[in-house]
This record gives sequence, structure tokens and C-alpha cells, in this order.
Amino acid sequence: MVIASHGHELSTEYGAGSPGVPDRAAIADASRDSTLHRYRGIAVGLAISDAVCVIAALVGSYYIRYPASGVLPLRESLVIALSPLLWLAVFQAFDLYAPQHLSPPEEFRRVIGASGVGVVLLAMVSFWSHSSFSRAWVGLTWALVLVLELLPRRWWRAYQWRLRLDGRLVFRTLIIGTSAEAKRLAGILRAPASGYLPIGHVRTSDPALSPSALPVLGEIDELDRLIQEHGAECVFVASTELTVEDVSRVAQAARPDRVEVRVLANLPQMLTSRLALLKVGPAIAVALRPVRLTGRQAVMKRVLDLVVAIPVLVLSLPFWAVFALAIRLDSRGPVFFNQERVTKDGRVFRMHKFRTMRTDRNISLDTTTPFFKLESDPRLTRVGKFLRRFSLDELPQLWNVIAGEMSLVGPRPLPANQVAANLDLLRPRQTVPAGVTGWWQINGRSRLTPEESLQLDLFYIENWSPTLDLYVLLKTFSAVIGRQGAY
Repeated sequence: MVIASHGHELSTEYGAGSPGVPDRAAIADASRDSTLHRYRGIAVGLAISDAVCVIAALVGSYYIRYPASGVLPLRESLVIALSPLLWLAVFQAFDLYAPQHLSPPEEFRRVIGASGVGVVLLAMVSFWSHSSFSRAWVGLTWALVLVLELLPRRWWRAYQWRLRLDGRLVFRTLIIGTSAEAKRLAGILRAPASGYLPIGHVRTSDPALSPSALPVLGEIDELDRLIQEHGAECVFVASTELTVEDVSRVAQAARPDRVEVRVLANLPQMLTSRLALLKVGPAIAVALRPVRLTGRQAVMKRVLDLVVAIPVLVLSLPFWAVFALAIRLDSRGPVFFNQERVTKDGRVFRMHKFRTMRTDRNISLDTTTPFFKLESDPRLTRVGKFLRRFSLDELPQLWNVIAGEMSLVGPRPLPANQVAANLDLLRPRQTVPAGVTGWWQINGRSRLTPEESLQLDLFYIENWSPTLDLYVLLKTFSAVIGRQGAY
């Protein structure tokens, strides 16, 4: 059984017959028994790519460490040839071959953990077998295998998205319940690429009628027949409406046909790494692990900031001179734009950016709106448009990071006047350091409304960790290259 949490309601519907949109119902009906089969095929593909990655990492790191060596020695060759067996066992222990149960951040976190454990075990095997795995080789293998593992898994993730979007990887789903919560759940499941195709509601023993556009197909006592009759591959439970006996009945009905069971948890959006199931007497409770970083994790976050910001700052300095010259030639005014922004605990600091607007053109605007930003600002210069398109105007903020005023990842620092005018709304964002990039930048950037941006910032604050920061940094790179939502 999988517990799924939801945050805000998704109102976008993905109906059949929409112009330019595949008829998911028709496609799913034609392949009603193939969703789990396709997921198993994806799991096999993941295992094969993982095995190839660890062999490539071991061989590649060996020749990087020993560039003058010829053919691999026999003992090392045997260890490398057998390494996929150990590697796949570790990845299976981390439950990395159940893609239908993994969100992208959770998969990223587990790949890092599994790769670390796998490399340690390979080093132990090499020691026992008297192979010449040096510490440098082990270190290179870990760095290389992470890159090699994450790239194909990103491709597999995009492949699953495409299959879900066109209806070839969706669970035909019965929604258990007819309450307002069940109606909201139906809207969430009907969103594009959700991975589900809701086919109807099942009335519970204590129904609260607030039906959605989906039909009520029958009673919970008929669930066995409804699963068979409608070819259901998943049952999704609106939890607040069901008794313990109802949930037990759902689990028993789903067991013979190996139907997926999911229970909606009325929790704010959070990563599953924060959740744990506890037995409290005869009941099961969901425990939320504390979110605040420990002292050791805070040090790790600061070290990550410095390890990334200092080299990037040094390597980008030649480009700074080019950008500065282009800005001065394109329009009158200073090279840098400095503004008072707000970071952790309401502290005000001067944030630095490359200037992207003209200084000789004023327009009357109310800039106190949270996350205020014009989609097409007439003050933008030609150079400014280019810098913003690739987020190059943000490079001077690396100095703010090194100075400890910002972090690489966190809620974007808002101007002091915006924060002062909306203090009650924006105060929760100030519990963590402001960031050069953040969760909402990789989930829509400038396309988001202020409300959506705030919700995504709060999601990051509720789930922040060094691993999540690393995930955001890697996703930011692809978002900037793809110019997603930038203006």
C-alpha cells in the first residue's frame, strides 16, 4: 500500500476528445492490462542501464587513475565483471526498481545513497580479493558513477512522462468515496501526466455525497466485482471518509488481482523521506520527521555553497568583463544593479546583479505586490534580455553567497518594500537563507503566479536538505539551458 500526499488542488482536466490531446481513456482501455507490465519493463531497463553504468565507471576511473596501463589485470577484470550483481542488489535494497512509487527528488536522494553504499561494498570486495583498487580509484568511481547513473535515469523519467501523457502508462483507477475530498481527488488524478485514469467512484458504507463528473459505479461491498468488471489497476482511497473496516475491505479486494492501493493523506506537500509509519496500539499513524537542519547539515549546506560558488565565480570572471563592456556600450548607467533584499530572519542586505534595464526611463508601477515582475518590461535593454534569458544577470550574487548573505538554494530574496508591505504573507519564507535559485525556479520560473510561487517556496522550506539542494542545483542547470519560463 502506498500513501500519497496532496497539496493544492489541480484543476486542469485532461478530457478525451480535446483538440490535439490524445484520448487517454481509449488508449488505456486498449492496453488495460499493460500498465504494470510496462512498469516492469522500465524497471528491467533501469537495471540494465545501472549495470552498464557501474562497469563504465569502474573501467573509466581505472584508466583515468592509471592512464599508462594497458589491458586490465585479470583480478580487477573479474571484480568489474561481477560488480553489477552487487550493484543491482544494493539498488534493489534502496527500492530503486519501483518507478511507479518514486518521485524525482526521492529517486535522486536514493541514487546518491545507494551509489555511496555500493562503492563502499565494491571497495571491501576489492580488498578481500586483493585487487589493486586504490583510494583514488574508489573516489573517481563514486564521482563518475553518480553522473553516469543520473543521466540515464533522467532519460527514463522523461520516457515515463511521455507514456503517461499519451495514456500508455496510466492506472485505471477506482476512487473509493463520494465526499468532497473524493471529488478533489478526482480532479487531481485527471491532470495531464498524473499516471492515473479515474473511471468512477465507489460509494462507502457511510457515504457523503458530493459527486464529481465521474459516475458512481457501485458500493464498497461490490468492490471485487467492480475491479473485475472495469479492469481497474488501482484503487485510490479518500481517507477521511472510510472506516477501518472499509480500508481492510479495500485491501482484501485488491489482493487477488495485485491491484495497486493508494490512500490519500491530508498533508501539505512534502517529500516522502519525511514520512514514517508508526504502530500506535492497534492503529497506524504517519510520523513527520523534523525538517530543521541539524548543525552538521547546516555546515554541509554552507560547505556546498562555498565549494560551488568560489570556483564558478573564479571561472566566470572573464565573462564578467565581457558582460560589463556590453552593458556600458548598450545603454548609459552602471554595470551593476544593487538593491536591498530580505534574507533569513528578516535581515536586509544588498543584493548584486548585472544591470538589465535602462536608467533613463521611468514607468509608474506598484512594486509592492509579492513576486512582482513584468512579463514584458519596456525598460529592458538588448543586452539585458540576453542576460535574463540565460539567468546570467544573477552571476554577481555568487559574491553574496560567499559573503554568507545568501545560499545557492533557497527562496528568492524579495525587495525590502515587497516584504514590508506583505509581512504576514511572506514571513514564513524568512526561516531559511535566501537563494540564488530555488524550488519554484525549477518548477515554472516566471510562469508562476505569486500564490504558486509562495506555495513552492513553502514546500522547499518544509523539506529542505543537502540532497534536495543538490537536486535543485542540477535541475536549475537544465532549466536555464532550456530557458524554461525565463523573461
